[in-house]
Amino acid sequence: MRGGVQSAALLSGLIAGPLVFAAAPAHADSLLPPNFLGDFQLDLKGYLEGRVVAADDTKTWERNGLGKTRYGGTGDAVVRGEGALIIEPKFGFDLTGRIVVSVAAEQAQALSVQEAYLQYKPAPTGDFGFRARGGFFFPPISLENTSLAWTSPYTVTSSAINTWVGEELRTIGGEATAFYHNDDLEAGVTGALYTANDPAGTQLTWRGWALHDREVGLFDRIQLTQIPIIKPPTGTLSRQAPTERPFHEIDMRVGYYAAGYVEHADWGKATLLWYDNNANDRALALGQWAWDTKFWALGYTATLPWDVDFVAQYMNGKTTVVTIPNRPYPLDYAEFWSAYGLISKEWGQHRLSFRFDRFGTHSDNITLDDTNERGSALTLAYNFRPTAKTRITLEGLRVNSTRPERAAIGLPAHAIENQVMLSFRLFFLASVP
Repeated sequence: MRGGVQSAALLSGLIAGPLVFAAAPAHADSLLPPNFLGDFQLDLKGYLEGRVVAADDTKTWERNGLGKTRYGGTGDAVVRGEGALIIEPKFGFDLTGRIVVSVAAEQAQALSVQEAYLQYKPAPTGDFGFRARGGFFFPPISLENTSLAWTSPYTVTSSAINTWVGEELRTIGGEATAFYHNDDLEAGVTGALYTANDPAGTQLTWRGWALHDREVGLFDRIQLTQIPIIKPPTGTLSRQAPTERPFHEIDMRVGYYAAGYVEHADWGKATLLWYDNNANDRALALGQWAWDTKFWALGYTATLPWDVDFVAQYMNGKTTVVTIPNRPYPLDYAEFWSAYGLISKEWGQHRLSFRFDRFGTHSDNITLDDTNERGSALTLAYNFRPTAKTRITLEGLRVNSTRPERAAIGLPAHAIENQVMLSFRLFFLASVP
């Protein structure tokens, strides 16, 4: 539990400091306005969801397989319930907070913390502005998961890129953004320092890309299929635990990312981010290897003619584990890439969305494991909003992929996986006072 305790301690420190500042009496510091506590407000919002899913027999990683979907390998239709609660305290002096907790069948705990942070955003000075946040939160990568509790307004299942972001990437640290804006244009730059993201890269290498919507929480775990390189007692890296803890500090080093964006009222929004967890890929703690992971993420979103929404993202990077001293290569690594394009049309109470994903990994390991991969996916989703507080989604997903590593655990290297889901969401909102 050392990594979990370190993550919790860091998170509590990042949040506790500003909270003490926010709760101090006005007379304790002349810099605070007299009505500081009088501006406090608490918003509670979220959703409850029920879903019925039919999927092929290809086993997912959570059932000791290497399938790409969330529900494959069950053999029967699956009925699931889940939900999320967002707690947003709003203090005066431009200080707000956010805590997101979720409930889902696969979580290690009944309640899983998805985000918990404080944000400071003073009023802009003329055309320039600044905002900062600290705690536990998603890095600014996704352009599709922009709805409540990091869900998508277009589909239930995330793209391959944002599936991985939801699994293995969080900022546990601080982030600051400076921006310029006028009537038509906004442009900004962002920088962040973070810790406890050393295992990021584990899933991309040993399982490969996937498409689902289970975001992993702060103290959550992800099942690892026992492929030869980690299978005890003969695996080269068999000291790996049977589950991954993505938000775990291993080498006591700080990672960083830098990003920029430009958004124009007529031309849309373009984003660019460089991510480097700066990990020592020879470090191991409590059954978790550190992976040295670096990547570029690019994105673009715009409104096309006939009010059609368009979203596209591309990611390209590399992750390594156990680089051998005085040798030019690691024991295991993956050069990874993925891209998707999504179009969506909303009219009245209806929305129809289509997304096409491509993804792949390439490796040339000195072990016998073949973790190369290539694949594509098609997602079609229809949303119907009977009322402002309800949403019904019918979604079909088809994933076509080839991964030779599957043969090592007795599965076909090539698989076509189909999944059909019917989802009903009920949204809620309350404010105090």
